Amino acid sequence: MEHPRNPFILGHRIERPYFCDREEEEKRLASAVINGRNVVLLSPRRMGKTSLINVTVRNSPIIQEKYQTFFLDILQSNTLSEFTYLLGRTVFSTLAERSRKSLKGFLAALKSLKGTFGFDPLSGTPTFNIQLGDIQHPEYTLDEIFTYLEQNDRPVMLIIDEFQQITKYPEKNTEAILRSYMQRLSNATFIFAGSEFSILQEMFVSSKRPFYNSSELMHLGAISEEVYIAFATGLFEQRGRQLEEAGIRRAYELFEGNTFYLQRTMNGAFADTPEGKICDEEVVMRSVRSMLAANEVIYREMLSKISISQKSLLIAVAKEKRVTSPTSGNFIKRHSLASASSVQSALRNLIKGGIITKDIDGYTLTDSLFRIFINHLYSAPEL
Repeated sequence: MEHPRNPFILGHRIERPYFCDREEEEKRLASAVINGRNVVLLSPRRMGKTSLINVTVRNSPIIQEKYQTFFLDILQSNTLSEFTYLLGRTVFSTLAERSRKSLKGFLAALKSLKGTFGFDPLSGTPTFNIQLGDIQHPEYTLDEIFTYLEQNDRPVMLIIDEFQQITKYPEKNTEAILRSYMQRLSNATFIFAGSEFSILQEMFVSSKRPFYNSSELMHLGAISEEVYIAFATGLFEQRGRQLEEAGIRRAYELFEGNTFYLQRTMNGAFADTPEGKICDEEVVMRSVRSMLAANEVIYREMLSKISISQKSLLIAVAKEKRVTSPTSGNFIKRHSLASASSVQSALRNLIKGGIITKDIDGYTLTDSLFRIFINHLYSAPEL
């Protein structure tokens, strides 16, 4: 394996030596797939769900050898038709890498889209040039896709990221429709990953919902501070550099262990530390300030698009990092907010906009870097 120049990898698949911890989670996830148990993988955004799934798939000889894996991200989807389109494109592109025979079998199964595929003029291989508007009857096309997967010559592992998005589709009974198709697959295991804890918990725990009791819940929290410090200092030492603990501890506290931002921080800090030198707290904080500067325009625009009541609540939540009772009298008085009903309305809109999220520990900003920016702008600076 080629060693990357910067061991804090961003935007690429991460091999095990550069992936921090999660050994127990990896074992549990692989065991669930191999033994036919569906999993709901819950964690805040950018905590490493996708990386964990990818590492699990690559490191399991059984999954590699025996399973056909499909990875579908539906965060940006808004309708059942778009879900169907993304699923079809995912299956198509995965099979295209595997074999022409499998691809032809899939195309033959999609009778509702017959005649809409194109072909590469040089290789003659089909191309997925279907447009979203071509899917006139998503339920028919879904039926064809799942019928094909049922007949696949290998067990199927279907990973659907940000699965809670289906609850926002305008079509009625979307959960029931998808559940009915998924139940028909006797050779498939599903991983439903998501970041909106309250929605996913309701989907899979409530006896009134179609996906009730269909999967085991697995929560992915922050990697422990000591484990991450050992991981980061070890990578620095391997490359002839020294990382002072004070800097990484400060970054861990700022981002509350958010894997994505810790990785970005250490990537920048490593880049600014020549071989044979020491990376101190100032170098680490310079990396954080660089990220803030890169996102300042975006964050200011976000603030300009929300109401005064929403902004006041956002500043209050950012200041406390995490709030369990945002409509309580003490919280409202402490931050000079308006009435409980006004706070409730602002909270509802901020959650709907994806700016605030609710997890098992309360309400917090979805983007921890945005929280730091707000505190830097309106409250006591954290940097």
